[in-house]
Amino acid sequence: MKPEDIRMRLFRRRKKEPEIQEITYDIYGGFIIEKKESGYEITWRSPNVTTLSINTEPVIDEDVQIEREGDTIKVLTNECKLKLIEEGGDMKVYISKIA
Repeated sequence: MKPEDIRMRLFRRRKKEPEIQEITYDIYGGFIIEKKESGYEITWRSPNVTTLSINTEPVIDEDVQIEREGDTIKVLTNECKLKLIEEGGDMKVYISKIA
């Protein structure tokens, strides 16, 4: 084996798999999703007011009760799980009913 071949093997760059981070929030008492210029804002009380900004519309399960008024979605289901998944800079939100 030539010295050049060994160097190539040692310094070859490996592709990194995109890191996946998942955060889950249990939300009690409903919450609001508002469409903004930069994306969407999700706001709830836990006991303090918490706001989460995302780029894409959240995916809402069929069993979650909602009410749409223009650019605002009111989540009426009292016990929801909000799952935030970040993969390679993309952030997706999934909303489901707590089982």
